[in-house]
Amino acid sequence: MKQIILIFLFAFVAFSANAQEKKLSLSGYVSGMPSIIVLEGGDIWWQALVHNRFNFDWQMGKYFRMDVGGRNRLITGSEIMLNPQSISYDAGWLDLSWNWLVIEMRRDTSLQRHATSLLGNTAFDRFSFTFEKNRWKLQLGRQRINWGQTFVWNPNDIFNTYSFFDFDYPERAGCDAFRATYFHNATSSHELAVSANRDNKVTAAYLYRWNFKGVDLQVIAGEQTESDLVVGGAITGDIKGLNIRSEMSYFHPFKHFTDTSGIVAISLGLDYIFTNSLMLQAEVLYNNIGKSSSGNGLMGLYAAPLSAKNLSICEWNLFAQISYPLTPRLNGSLSSMYFIDGKSCYAGISLDYSVIENLDLSVIAQYFYLNNKISTVGDMNMFMGFVRIKYSF
Repeated sequence: MKQIILIFLFAFVAFSANAQEKKLSLSGYVSGMPSIIVLEGGDIWWQALVHNRFNFDWQMGKYFRMDVGGRNRLITGSEIMLNPQSISYDAGWLDLSWNWLVIEMRRDTSLQRHATSLLGNTAFDRFSFTFEKNRWKLQLGRQRINWGQTFVWNPNDIFNTYSFFDFDYPERAGCDAFRATYFHNATSSHELAVSANRDNKVTAAYLYRWNFKGVDLQVIAGEQTESDLVVGGAITGDIKGLNIRSEMSYFHPFKHFTDTSGIVAISLGLDYIFTNSLMLQAEVLYNNIGKSSSGNGLMGLYAAPLSAKNLSICEWNLFAQISYPLTPRLNGSLSSMYFIDGKSCYAGISLDYSVIENLDLSVIAQYFYLNNKISTVGDMNMFMGFVRIKYSF
């Protein structure tokens, strides 16, 4: 029923828009990525992924635009010994993700679920209609509402959280929402957004963004999934080329409001680019709910956060990254995280090479060490290696 409503709405808008000039553009990419995972004890999983991204932009006259985007994935290998429903899961109000191919070869009795040998999925993460005129911008449908300012952990992203480790999904997931923005000028705006998830729970919030003497500031206030009051803000500035980014959110549950403690998430990031294009980044996160999610172990760390109030598996978290163009065509980066109260760490390396125009080759490695404080199976090591060839169009 929800899909029918959406299709009817966009069909009505498309045919009723008084547009004299219509422009349709298509962009995206196709990539192939084999990967390997080596677990504690020597167990090895492998996976091969073919990933197609598509973005349609239909400019329906002067004021109206439609955006449709998504991805097709064909996955095979031992790593997807997971419930196929986890691949097709859609957190939005509309279910716009489908497994169109599932081939199950055998049943894994130890996991009590099916081992899948081949899986195909299509998911739409953008499906919106936009009206822009003068200082107003109105957007309805699936979209990304990005209020975060820091690089790794974003307490202000109450609509769209994501995992830093999911490097193969730079577009990030969208949410089903209505958003209205009024621009006072290039640096000052008011924004109101209302979104509903698959459980029909509403998140609604207001954002005010402005600039004061070269410093960008924002404040937010609203409620998240009808369960928490949220207030927060962000400050972004520059001191002689050193970018300073910080954001904070405070969440307080509506239930037992007067006798329940709140949740605090604060991130602070620094980044600096030298004249030779060497870039250094650092970030710290404090999240007082971190310990309560540590029992999820590796999945709690690697999977996307449940919400902006639950961004990591530890209270105190540190991040550092260095990137440098080794040649005009080859860029390298090293990244690391240390989860202080869990005494665990992450290290990553990536090399990106531009083969020819629009064709890139990447090699990525990720290593995780989880202390028994945050691992349900004791100390745990995991290595993940990826090779990706990607053509953009």
